[in-house]
Amino acid sequence: MVKIMCKKSVNDFKKVFLSVLVFSPVMVHAENIDDEVKELRAEILELKKIVKQQSFDSKKSTDTISAQADKLQAGTTQTPKLDPVPVFVTKSGSSVKVYGFIRGDASYQFKGGDGIFNRINKVELEGSNKNEDRFYSTVTTSRLGLDFKSEQKDQPVSGKLEIDFRGGTNNDTVRIRHAYLNYKNLLIGQTTSSFLDTDNNPAMLDFGSPLGIGTKRTPMLRYADNLNAQTKFFLGLEQGQTDNRLPSFTSKLKYSLLDNKGSASIRGLAQEVRSRELDNATEFSWGIGIGTNYKITNDLEVNADYSHVKGDSTFLLYTNAAYNSEQNQNDINLNEFDAFSVGLSYQINPKLQSTIAYGAMFSNDSNEFADVAKNDADTSQNKELQQAWINLMYSPIAPLTFGVEYIYGERETFTGEKGKDSRLSTMVKYSF
Repeated sequence: MVKIMCKKSVNDFKKVFLSVLVFSPVMVHAENIDDEVKELRAEILELKKIVKQQSFDSKKSTDTISAQADKLQAGTTQTPKLDPVPVFVTKSGSSVKVYGFIRGDASYQFKGGDGIFNRINKVELEGSNKNEDRFYSTVTTSRLGLDFKSEQKDQPVSGKLEIDFRGGTNNDTVRIRHAYLNYKNLLIGQTTSSFLDTDNNPAMLDFGSPLGIGTKRTPMLRYADNLNAQTKFFLGLEQGQTDNRLPSFTSKLKYSLLDNKGSASIRGLAQEVRSRELDNATEFSWGIGIGTNYKITNDLEVNADYSHVKGDSTFLLYTNAAYNSEQNQNDINLNEFDAFSVGLSYQINPKLQSTIAYGAMFSNDSNEFADVAKNDADTSQNKELQQAWINLMYSPIAPLTFGVEYIYGERETFTGEKGKDSRLSTMVKYSF
């Protein structure tokens, strides 16, 4: 553009010069002609200076543009340097991720157990009304966690520490939920038992968790590895009942479905149950479990889980005692039961989700455990438990969730007595 302006200036100069020659008067005095010639020469010199200056500016501008183009070209072949992202690093060099949530719960109990959250196995029996029409609230379900990771060549090390405030006899003190480290294929510490698969649990707002499943977190030593890209197995030695002389053996085989459609698992449990009170009597205890979670569509998901257990009261929720015995006898009678849950969750829109589900526990009613419970009129042991719930969860923005849920349940003892559970619960949670 600068070159075009220079050329235009020269042309203007020519036009001015010709105009002067053509339109100057023919009849002038000699002295006037000399003056005009001097004047024209001065103008020519001035125009030459202008043209020369414009040529210099044009070259300078061209050089600047060329330099900028060179920088731009260099930028296409070199990765630009970005400001480093701040990372929380420990003294040993491990990176740390902080997570958790602040949560508040409130519940109105029409009938049920003595306290907030799920107590389906202990709801009051017919004829009692001390737990009717009660209001509860708490913030003790708030949670804080740390994920650790150390980048060591061919020596991956990671860990987790997670707490909430549901510990102690009154459920109001700090409690360790998870505390473990992973080194290669080994896990050492406390986390969810391998006999369980929480991916199969139907969504429940109640912090007590659904009937028919387990959430047991126990100290363990576990080995895990991949059989192939979609299949993984887990083998563990875990803390069972405190009277047991040996750890419980657990196993799980988990298969991930293609296209992130869900997963399926099969699990096993084996342990020796011992009673110190009954002259250290022992019995073999075992359990099996299967379950799946599957996305029927992008918005509709089904969850289902089933377990059969003999002689345990720790790994699954709301079950009976692991064993009992007849009076003046040292033999122990193992409890045996089936537990299952099934649920359907629907993502109504990106901010609204609903779940409807059912869970149950059915004990063997024709074994020695049941006979002793009937003879002793033991109303703390249940023949069957059933529970259904429906909830709605709303997230107006990513970290914030509001929820409302209604739960109805029933229990029946081996002696034939029945009780009901009816509760309306609300929740607000801010995740970070």
